[in-house]
Amino acid sequence: MLRELFALWRDRGSAVARRLGQDREAVSIDARHRRCRAAWASHLEATKALVLEAADAAPGHGTALVLGSGACLDVPVAGLAARFGEVVLVDAHHPRPARRLAREHPNVRLLTADVTGLAETARQAAKGRRPLPLPVPPPDPVPGLRPDFTASVNLASQLPIPFYGLLGRKIPEQDRQAFYRGLVAAHCDWLAGLPGRVCLVCDTAWERVTAGALLESRDALEGVPLPPPDRAWIWPIAPSPEESHAYDRQNRVAGFLDFAAAWNGRPLEKTGAAV
Repeated sequence: MLRELFALWRDRGSAVARRLGQDREAVSIDARHRRCRAAWASHLEATKALVLEAADAAPGHGTALVLGSGACLDVPVAGLAARFGEVVLVDAHHPRPARRLAREHPNVRLLTADVTGLAETARQAAKGRRPLPLPVPPPDPVPGLRPDFTASVNLASQLPIPFYGLLGRKIPEQDRQAFYRGLVAAHCDWLAGLPGRVCLVCDTAWERVTAGALLESRDALEGVPLPPPDRAWIWPIAPSPEESHAYDRQNRVAGFLDFAAAWNGRPLEKTGAAV
């Protein structure tokens, strides 16, 4: 605990990152990775391998864009830097490992941004000064950038989480749920409209298991259905006793080598409206 508090003290994030707790989350992720390094290894390697495989199919070698880069545990920074003229890592908070990688690779650039673009809007809504934007507008965290390759890395399921505490019970539940779902769907829509090759890696379900038996499963994408992925695997994110002696916690992960083609070619919901 003291180590985590010290790490947070020396590595505070931007005002937005602090407000949404994303710098604290970065410290927690780093601490859990230290404790669960062996359990996480296959997930991190599978993510990196899929990103590089998708990158090899990019139509050009100018700019690679990575969303949700964090500490780059799951981002093959060196491999991307060798393939593209510029690599742009986007997150609300760039921990020290990411900053070190940017120093090591001259063509890697860090961009601090709220990838939803709605942190301030949601804060005003929580104060009763404006309604939540429904439907959720598409994000534009990198205006003017036309990447040859984009990777959204273990991010989509995380988009609503910083807003849970911010909105709490200050907003009617129906509006909150529509907003959370809209954040995920808007991210997917935006990704699918980008130029170049787009890949997506994200959680689809959060589960608790014991002795191979499923105790609980929660949809990680707020009800937004994804098309069938190119790859799927289990991420043992909190093996016992990390969170509990009674169960292991694991995430189901989906990976898409060409997300735009998969998303734009999926069947629409029965209502005929885009998700």
